[in-house]
Amino acid sequence: MNRFVIITAAGPDRPGIIARITQVLYRTGCNIEDTSMTLLRGEFSMILIVRLPQKQSLNEIKRRLKKVQTALGLSLLLKPLSANEARRDQQPLGRSFILSVYGADKPGIVYGVTRLMAAHGINITDMNTRVIGPRNEPVYIMILEMEIPKKVKVQTIKTKLNKLKKAVNVDITLHPAEPAQL
Repeated sequence: MNRFVIITAAGPDRPGIIARITQVLYRTGCNIEDTSMTLLRGEFSMILIVRLPQKQSLNEIKRRLKKVQTALGLSLLLKPLSANEARRDQQPLGRSFILSVYGADKPGIVYGVTRLMAAHGINITDMNTRVIGPRNEPVYIMILEMEIPKKVKVQTIKTKLNKLKKAVNVDITLHPAEPAQL
């Protein structure tokens, strides 16, 4: 039976973090199945879903990762996943869309957008935000990937986004996500 764990790591960025963690996973016979990694203002963070080898104890993997954690000054968390949580065959619950937000940086943009999505049962599957431009004229950028349930009318969401757009004075664009071309 397959065993899975989700690993989260965060700490000051430096070359070699990914290599050191994945070296431990490789040497203990783990298989990395899904990852998400990013750098935010000098802080590195990553999330991995890892399939554990049948004959390796989770405690041994934790012990080896603890050495990397200490050496690199990372916060590290390992959480076992149930078979249901680790399933890869989970079907999307709705239609995939991309939402883009651009405008002057100010408090409340993320809350306004995410509150609207939550109120309609829309699942945000990925979100990235950045502030770019000069200090005296910062521009806020937010990109969300989300699943809009089939029962929710896209036009209703667009109408509400237009009201939000005016309220917070930003540009908001919603469009279907196109399937990836392999």
